[in-house]
Amino acid sequence: MNCLEFRRRLLADPLATDDQLHGHEGTCPTCANFARDARAQEIQLRNMLKQTKPPPGLADRIQLAARFEQRSLLQRRGWYAVAASMLVAISISMLSLWNTAIERRDLALTQSVLHHIDDEAHHLREAHAIPAARVDWVFRRFGARLAEDIGRVNFAAECLMRHKNGVHLVMPGKMGPITVFFMPGEMTDKALEIESARFHGKIVPTDWGSVAVIGEQGEPLQGLGQRLAAAVSWPAHGSAESVALRRGGGSDVDLAVGVGVGVFAGVGVAQQKNG
Repeated sequence: MNCLEFRRRLLADPLATDDQLHGHEGTCPTCANFARDARAQEIQLRNMLKQTKPPPGLADRIQLAARFEQRSLLQRRGWYAVAASMLVAISISMLSLWNTAIERRDLALTQSVLHHIDDEAHHLREAHAIPAARVDWVFRRFGARLAEDIGRVNFAAECLMRHKNGVHLVMPGKMGPITVFFMPGEMTDKALEIESARFHGKIVPTDWGSVAVIGEQGEPLQGLGQRLAAAVSWPAHGSAESVALRRGGGSDVDLAVGVGVGVFAGVGVAQQKNG
């Protein structure tokens, strides 16, 4: 064994007992001095490690840090759960609104009118007359205008009907509120009767669509649909003026149905505000 091999093996384990190491150490004074220093340092290092003690309170600090980390993890999981719940609620609301729009498209026209009234029955409780300027503004969104006074109106807004948007009015009657729908594009060859346990009315055909007039059972509605249709000057269905106005001032409901679920977050707000 040469000196290089001796020192390499000795440094791997200074306290090793090996006949070859001891044999070389006994014949080489230089390596013997090296071995004594190496063993002394090894013994000193092991004694230091045996005497080392953790600082006071280290275990408590480690446990406290672990509890904080666990609490932080639980809080993060809580926020994730809240966020997930909100997303589920929003998705359900979007799907509900979307299904409402699809249901209205699939229903027969008379059923759709009654369904619309049931959906937005809170508008029947409107008891105060709105300004005539508000009524004019709603019709002007469609390029239409009032050719004559139609009387008191308690509610007026643009609403999603069956296939597209129209005008939703609520007017006072003798037996209760009267609902009026101006429905562009909803063509019918003849007047259609509307009957339910609570309501009765009629859908009157026009050259641009139809007008629905519905009141409580017993409400006198004879000729009201024709008078209201004649009182409004409506542009021909699909005219350039009407299309331009609809693109520039369409409701959120109409836009949402047109472009899909991706922008459906605006539907609920528009329907609550506008009908």
